[in-house]
Amino acid sequence: MRSYGLLAMWTLLAGAGIPLVGTLNSGVARAVGNPFAATMAMFAIAMAAAAAITLPVHGAPTLAQLKSAPLSGYGAGLIMAFYALSATIIIPRMGAASFIAFILIAQIVTAAVIDQFGLFGLPRRPVDVVKLAGIAAIIGGIVAMEVSNLRGRQ
Repeated sequence: MRSYGLLAMWTLLAGAGIPLVGTLNSGVARAVGNPFAATMAMFAIAMAAAAAITLPVHGAPTLAQLKSAPLSGYGAGLIMAFYALSATIIIPRMGAASFIAFILIAQIVTAAVIDQFGLFGLPRRPVDVVKLAGIAAIIGGIVAMEVSNLRGRQ
């Protein structure tokens, strides 16, 4: 149970960083004049940080190891690039809370589908009535929040 708590705290910390990606990177985009260059710079920094942490501890993966990974796995890089660019462009226009609210709906629904069917080699974790109720409650809360935001813009 202790490891679950540590993983939960780590996840909360990672989650807190998600709205900061677009918020902070939009400042870089304003400074450099476009969101694409800002996103490129952000990923260069991320790559340098990952290399600084990984190489001393684990070394570089071999070409054979990289080739053995499923090709679909490398789509994660494209998805992250799309997310970071989207956050950089949309957060200054829509606000961090609204952006993350819509992201959260997409994440929860996608995660439930992945769990339900055990996609991408993950163990199957069926979605039951209790999980569906939780998902519905979260989506209901987000809809209420967004209705309030829309009313405030009028």
